[in-house]
Amino acid sequence: MNRFFDFVRQIYAGKTIGRILLNWEIVALREKVRGKVVDLAGGLEASYYRYLPANISVTRTNYHPGSSIDQVIDLNTRLPFEDNSFDTVLFFNAIYILADHEATLREIRRILRPHGTLLLSSPFLYNEMPEPHDYMRFTSEGLSRVLASTGFVSVSIHRFGERITAAANLLHPLFYFNTVRFVVYSIALFLDRVIPRSLARRYPSPIGYVCVARP
Repeated sequence: MNRFFDFVRQIYAGKTIGRILLNWEIVALREKVRGKVVDLAGGLEASYYRYLPANISVTRTNYHPGSSIDQVIDLNTRLPFEDNSFDTVLFFNAIYILADHEATLREIRRILRPHGTLLLSSPFLYNEMPEPHDYMRFTSEGLSRVLASTGFVSVSIHRFGERITAAANLLHPLFYFNTVRFVVYSIALFLDRVIPRSLARRYPSPIGYVCVARP
């Protein structure tokens, strides 16, 4: 993948800098997506499908019905799948909508096969997104704790974005023209790189996190 051309393509598709960075995280983790896959909150047209491996079988779910959705589900109820059903669970930018996040994570653990993989992303410096509700934001320590408490092991958490890209992400609706977004996002990516590493390490301010966890 040519990152520059992909960057331009995603901008002109209307993606936020947060979504662009998340998609690049998914590219880096694509080899972990294998076998029988369920996407628990992909929406009607998830942009990251183009970055997933071709040799997988994906069950697409969503709260709202649509022609691209295989099954309508409510994440705040018992998931309509048998135990040990999937090799990979995708759960991107949806943990904040859960009324009881521990109960849903236990459900995800239940439907994962032994040695399966959960790929989860969670926003941090983000606007409120009621879909239909928005209850919370997790820090990396909060994510690590809740995943461990619900039976996941081998948890790795990676931050993406920093102060400047996070600010650009919040201001996305004000950038009416894609050319303006290209300029602003390019500058934001550069300025993120010049933030002192000690500051970013001690007081991180990411757009969000990507987690890899196994039951």
